[in-house]
Amino acid sequence: MFSTQFAKAQHTQLPAPSSAIYNINDYGALGDNKTLNTIAIQKALDLAKTAGGKVLVPAGDYLCGPLNLYSKTQLEIAKGATLRLRNDVDAFPSANGRYLNFIDVSNATDIKISGAGTIDGQGEIWWEATTAKTLTLRRPQLLYVDGSQRVEISGITFLNPPNTHVSLKNSSEVYIHDIVIQAPANSRNTDGINISAKNSTIERCRINTGDDNIAINFGNRKQAAGDPEVKNMLIRDCTFGHGHGLSIGSFTSGGLNNLLVSNCTFDGTTSGIRIKTARGRGGVLDHVTYENIVIKNSKYPIFISEYYPHEPKTPQEDVEQNVGLFNPVYKNISLKNITVENAHEALILWGIPESPIQNIRFENIKISARNGAQIYNALNVEFINSTIQNVGAKLRVYNSSVSGLKNN
Repeated sequence: MFSTQFAKAQHTQLPAPSSAIYNINDYGALGDNKTLNTIAIQKALDLAKTAGGKVLVPAGDYLCGPLNLYSKTQLEIAKGATLRLRNDVDAFPSANGRYLNFIDVSNATDIKISGAGTIDGQGEIWWEATTAKTLTLRRPQLLYVDGSQRVEISGITFLNPPNTHVSLKNSSEVYIHDIVIQAPANSRNTDGINISAKNSTIERCRINTGDDNIAINFGNRKQAAGDPEVKNMLIRDCTFGHGHGLSIGSFTSGGLNNLLVSNCTFDGTTSGIRIKTARGRGGVLDHVTYENIVIKNSKYPIFISEYYPHEPKTPQEDVEQNVGLFNPVYKNISLKNITVENAHEALILWGIPESPIQNIRFENIKISARNGAQIYNALNVEFINSTIQNVGAKLRVYNSSVSGLKNN
């Protein structure tokens, strides 16, 4: 049907910051969880901007406001150090119709954020304000990287952001590894990693959050034809707890080619493998592979849909429309060596009538669920050595071609 070839890692270059060191204590920062250290820490970052180097956050508890990080800079948060976002919502800095992000990186090269320390967003007050509908601007993200090359994020524990923990947009040569992301299951819009990038690797991360554990989003409608916004991405050896799973979408108009997800475990996520978009915000997804995956205690372990946020009540309810600009196109998707235990829905594939999901293969799939598979508007769906254990019908099909999986 199709084949995929992946290198051991997708990033090919690592950042190369200067060897100079700027200890934030030398510029007046105090780790007492009382002093507001924004000016002192930004001074160290500004010096690194000029000459390049490492900005060191030593052991201590540093209260701080929004910061800007520049090219050829390493931000190291040492063991025993916490960089804590100020939580005075009423006085929080804003610009261009939104609250400023905690750490902002824009159009930079050779950025590294590392160490055994913690970045804490103290997001509870922001979640409460969102629930109460008292905020008028978009909440801050803990780390926001845009248009940057050679970015490495490692070792850090990210906690409780007002909004997303780690966000990377339109970047390349990205390596994220060995980080911990943690927020309560009921926290508002606290995506773990939200990413669009070329040549990127995410590995050995533990993510528990209140929204998507990882969201691969690529909504650039001006992306050049044949140049997908997301290309050559590897996600492996990650552990996902509470959250909405590993999602592609809901914005996919920039296109994706060549994604491999391997050796990951999901336990208690709402979804596990999730692809979602809609007419008007879709694009081409091509060559997507999931292998050696375990999903436990998930409501929707495998949920691939060209509708968002809701599917029709029945597949017959929606009729074929003219193929519009930014229609979703999903093709050449492989799932191999997947085990699903204690799920609610075994499997949902739901394409739109004018652009069915095309060429999807399930090999060595073992699913235990209360309900069977739903496959609507999908062409060339192939099951090899795969079983679904459930009560009732294994398979509900509409306008689809399916082989290798029989009903009860």
